[in-house]
Amino acid sequence: MSYCLNCGVELDEDVISCPLCGFNIGEKNESKSADKSEHYPSDIILVHKKETRRHIWELSMIISFSGLAVCTIVDFVIFKNLSWSLYADTSILVAWICLTLILLAFRKYFIILPGLMLTILTMLFLFNLFKPPLNWFYGIGLPVTVVFFISVSIVILLWNVAHFKGFNILAIAFIVLSGFCIVTEVFIDNYLFKKVDIHWSAIVAVSILPIALVLLFVHYRMQKGKRLDSYFHV
Repeated sequence: MSYCLNCGVELDEDVISCPLCGFNIGEKNESKSADKSEHYPSDIILVHKKETRRHIWELSMIISFSGLAVCTIVDFVIFKNLSWSLYADTSILVAWICLTLILLAFRKYFIILPGLMLTILTMLFLFNLFKPPLNWFYGIGLPVTVVFFISVSIVILLWNVAHFKGFNILAIAFIVLSGFCIVTEVFIDNYLFKKVDIHWSAIVAVSILPIALVLLFVHYRMQKGKRLDSYFHV
């Protein structure tokens, strides 16, 4: 068996050109090999995934802008002005922008998260602008959205720095979720009643925290090589 000098795939003895990358097997002299950068099947797979994401983005652009055109035309023809289509068009455009960020900045969380936050905040601001006065955006929409993305950023950051990923990440996500619920109720109460009286978020936190503690216990017992059946004498 021989191997392709360009991509490293295994070849039959009578093959003249590589069936994967098309490299001419006869070109094995030192000068051409030295000038040729090394490529591997994994590199080709990554390129294929990148092209797939680009195709999905192009298809989503066609679908999104078709939806924008349909909603705008139907609303204008029926009501002779733009009413409900403002909300529909904004939602479609925001969904496309979010998908664009995820596909084109794949796994670049320092770009995706701020971009998603600004996009959603813009959508909420426009929703409130369509039907003034501008009050609930600053009272609820802005702070709750910012706290949500801060919570997501904390979970992702801990996921990246964790040496052993397992139930501990899920437990941290539950803990962050309980904190997010409490902060959300604080902003909602302050906006609606001008005072803070925590009820439902406390129930959520009390329900979630024991689950998180159990997950942390299971995670670190398994990490130390302890068998849970022997620990609990099952």
